[in-house]
Amino acid sequence: MSKKSTPPLSHQRVSWIDVAKGLGIVLVSFGHLRNGDGQSVWLPVLDGPIDAVYLFHMPLFFFLGGLVFSARRPFPQFLARKARTLLVPYYIFSLYFLAKPIALLLSPKLAGTFKTEHAYSMGHQFYDVLINGNGLWFLWAYFVGEIITYAVVKLVRVRTYDMWIGLLLIGFYFLVIRTAPTLRLPFQFLHGVEVSGFMMLGLAAKHLLFSAQRGLPVALFFVVVTGAYVGFAIVALSGQINAAGSTGWFGAAAMFAGVAGCVLLAVLIGHSKVLEYVGKHSLVYYAVNALMLNVAKLVAFRILHIPGASLPWVGQWAVGLFVTVLAMLFMTFADLFIQRWMWWSIGTPRPRQPLRKHMGGIHVKA
Repeated sequence: MSKKSTPPLSHQRVSWIDVAKGLGIVLVSFGHLRNGDGQSVWLPVLDGPIDAVYLFHMPLFFFLGGLVFSARRPFPQFLARKARTLLVPYYIFSLYFLAKPIALLLSPKLAGTFKTEHAYSMGHQFYDVLINGNGLWFLWAYFVGEIITYAVVKLVRVRTYDMWIGLLLIGFYFLVIRTAPTLRLPFQFLHGVEVSGFMMLGLAAKHLLFSAQRGLPVALFFVVVTGAYVGFAIVALSGQINAAGSTGWFGAAAMFAGVAGCVLLAVLIGHSKVLEYVGKHSLVYYAVNALMLNVAKLVAFRILHIPGASLPWVGQWAVGLFVTVLAMLFMTFADLFIQRWMWWSIGTPRPRQPLRKHMGGIHVKA
């Protein structure tokens, strides 16, 4: 393999991977146009497209995690770092998910404002968020997935098995949720198995994708994969979604095709300052996503009084894109604040302050 196609070191950032993460955050934001109970009360026309996005947008992040996964650190250091960068943000930012039920218990009239008919139980909500990991569930699931992947990489030294191990883990996850759709294990363990499966697929595809160059072959492959995704998604979503959210074989095929399509699109884009920034700070954008979408929906539907549900489909699409962009703007301001003042909440080092010298009462940068 040529030097150009050699995967970069773990500490080096890859532009198109950040672009792919940025695309994923846009999709997450679009999906959060629904209310907290998963209902498209504000923009019902977007219900189908949001269902289509939900088929693959989180597995995309799992797969990208495999592309940059490294098991070089000793396990104690690996565990401590993952706990600092995943579990600490989970418990800090998941407190938001307890604010809503507390507010509803204190003032039941707020149910109309929140557009929810859900009956909240404080004991259940605290257990669900603190033990089951159903707040920012991705962070607990990703933590478990990283631990499983670390164990697999250390135990199985032959990297040619990565793809098959990944498919087995994903298959096991879907087998469990289809046969026992009501099963809930603490700390997102089942989702962690799925995460590890996609991470193993990312490891298997690492060399191929890092050697891929923008050009006609990748563009043609992207068109084919995207067409396949659309076809699979239409068939999958035309059927009945089961209690576990599974859409059957066509849903699984759409999931893999959607992940592949987004990755290929990111390779084709290559560089984008906006998407790379979002991707680089994707942890913060994910952590504040639900909150900022709610703020954006408050602005659009309560302050500006946009009659979203009564608009024609073109108008609902326009409003949906407006709310998504507005929410991401709010997330960017939140990111700047968190990076500067709450760096400890996302497991990053304290930002360096410019050294200043005092000269006659005038502050001068050193």
